[in-house]
Amino acid sequence: MIKQGIKNYFKNLKYFFNPLGAIALGFVFGMSILIPVIISSVNGLIEDIKIIFSNTNLDFDALKDSFLSIIKALDWSEPLETFKLMISQDWLLETLETCLSSFIGGVDTYTVPLTNAISKFSNNIIGGFAGLLIFLILGVIGGYFLVKCLVRRNIAKRTFKKYLLSNVIDSVFSILIIFVCVWLYTLWKYSIFITIFFAFIFFGIFALLQAYLVHGRKVLNMKEIVNINNVLKLLLTNLLILLISASIIGILILITNLYVGIFVGLALTQIAFVVIGLNAESYVIELVKRKETILD
Repeated sequence: MIKQGIKNYFKNLKYFFNPLGAIALGFVFGMSILIPVIISSVNGLIEDIKIIFSNTNLDFDALKDSFLSIIKALDWSEPLETFKLMISQDWLLETLETCLSSFIGGVDTYTVPLTNAISKFSNNIIGGFAGLLIFLILGVIGGYFLVKCLVRRNIAKRTFKKYLLSNVIDSVFSILIIFVCVWLYTLWKYSIFITIFFAFIFFGIFALLQAYLVHGRKVLNMKEIVNINNVLKLLLTNLLILLISASIIGILILITNLYVGIFVGLALTQIAFVVIGLNAESYVIELVKRKETILD
């Protein structure tokens, strides 16, 4: 089982670019929202500043140069953190007041309208990023189900009848496990630490039992599948797959950077979890094939 499970993982790494493509597509759709929002928000903020200081002789070109020089002086070694700082209302207000004070006296009297303009700008930018995040999440979810479909077709095919049976069993056992965990927590809140440990055991038992009921009940004896030896082997297999994925991601981060590691790591993690979810079925399907070959 261990050898087969790890082989399943490496065999299905060929689908690596499918979840990456789905995530990239989500990013492109998200950026198609974010970029126009940023442009519109910046233009809106400039227009608001022009209205606020319409009665002054403000040199906007000089103001722009002063603002850009402050941005260039920021620490860009962590671009995401720097960008978060730049769209924060406090930083924007402080920076604008600093720039404006070089051209206008008594800039403090404009704090309230400036705060309102900056608040509107920040809220629009946050909304744009929310759109990007939603599409990224949809890309991750879409990539996961795409990979699951491809991996299942590769290592654990099933008919529509078995698909329905699997979903019924999955729902019943999931509800049962959640009910038991909640019930134990109401009896003793510290039971959560125990249930987390046993959840891994229950997962192995449940996965093997589900695989037996869906694929092997007419050919195999249940004790051949659902036993402590197979449960431990399944848990060890899944743990090794996670460790291999984590190691690959860690190496990628070391030789590239954190962002590349996260981007590529999402695809590797999706493949790992899909394979982990199907390893029990793959194992039972393989045993059924061997048994049927012997009988023939």
